[in-house]
Amino acid sequence: MPETRPRVLRASNAPIFFSFFTWGFGTGAQNLGRPLFALAVTGNVFLVGVLIAVNAIPRFFTGPLTGYLTDRLGRKPLIMLAPAIRGATNFGQVFADDYVTFLVLELIGQIGVAMWATSSNVLLSDVTTTANRGRVLALRQMSMRLGFVAGPLVGGVLAAVYGLPALFLLNGISKVVIVLTVLFMFKETRPEPRPAAPSDAPRPRAFSLRPFRDRAFVALAFASAGGAVAQAGVMQTLIPAHARLSLGSDETAVGFLISLAALAAFLAAFPNGVIMDRFGRKVSLVPALALLAAASFLLGIGDAYVVLALVVVHGVGGSMAMTGTHAYAMDLAPADGRGSFLGLVMAAQSVGAIAGPAIAGALYQFVSPLSAFVAIGALLAASAVLMAALGRETAGPRRVVVDGEPLG
Repeated sequence: MPETRPRVLRASNAPIFFSFFTWGFGTGAQNLGRPLFALAVTGNVFLVGVLIAVNAIPRFFTGPLTGYLTDRLGRKPLIMLAPAIRGATNFGQVFADDYVTFLVLELIGQIGVAMWATSSNVLLSDVTTTANRGRVLALRQMSMRLGFVAGPLVGGVLAAVYGLPALFLLNGISKVVIVLTVLFMFKETRPEPRPAAPSDAPRPRAFSLRPFRDRAFVALAFASAGGAVAQAGVMQTLIPAHARLSLGSDETAVGFLISLAALAAFLAAFPNGVIMDRFGRKVSLVPALALLAAASFLLGIGDAYVVLALVVVHGVGGSMAMTGTHAYAMDLAPADGRGSFLGLVMAAQSVGAIAGPAIAGALYQFVSPLSAFVAIGALLAASAVLMAALGRETAGPRRVVVDGEPLG
């Protein structure tokens, strides 16, 4: 019989992709409203960076804990609880009128964001293989990026007409839709636990740091942190503030910039997924981080038209980096401990999400705009070099087999 290739699209997975689109739609609006709200009530770019940076602190702790719980309790309960927490805080932010109140609600909401990012990645790891993972994650990326395109566009218009609170209401409603979708249309995907025999060796600790002994995991950790630095430090902190303060753009124009980056990411996603499955993860990851570094170096010296072009480049690089790091992490994750492993990856990613906005905001406010973009570019360039030097290939013709067992 001819070999059957793993299917990329299944009707049963449609609710999963719909949920990612809806998450991206609401989050896209939130990503527009968050820095603009902080800038409006403080007038300080450093405090905008602080808001974005401290948001990632709950993810550092919640990611590993969520991974552990998905291995013990299943994927669906955590996936459903995540948007419920995020949505509740969004509804509270509609009524927030000062920086501290908004910050506290955002910190609580980020617990839900971390739970969603970790548990949904575990679910996708369950339903994919190394052979089709790049393309499936590309479809996930396309679903989210389509939401990221629509969210800021719709949100920018709503903000111009009704004010910034409309953005937070929009995000809250989107999370209610996700809760209902997960409740009625998701199936549990946790593998059945293997029966333990008396001679079985004890299972490793849930929060073991053994992965850090693996050079490939170290490369993955730096690449994940680098991608988060680019997203949180550049797209969520520097671009909105720079467009407002240096280029004189209004809310609608800032929303257009963010949507343009998301559109570029959307268009790049599936070709990148095909490349990853056919030629390997590093073939995508290293150039992605290099693209992000180059765009960051140049963003600080360009006029409005140059910024438009570089935002497109940044969107393409961000799309490649996000899909690449997630696929690489799922390839490396052990089948009987995916949740805990991917939780550690989330912790590494959160380090970048904390450091990126903090460094970018401080340099922009207290040194110069150019220094902020250059510093982020240097961090991304270092991540690219480490992935090229330390990472082993987990897919494609140069795929490495570990201990005689295929990855993924």
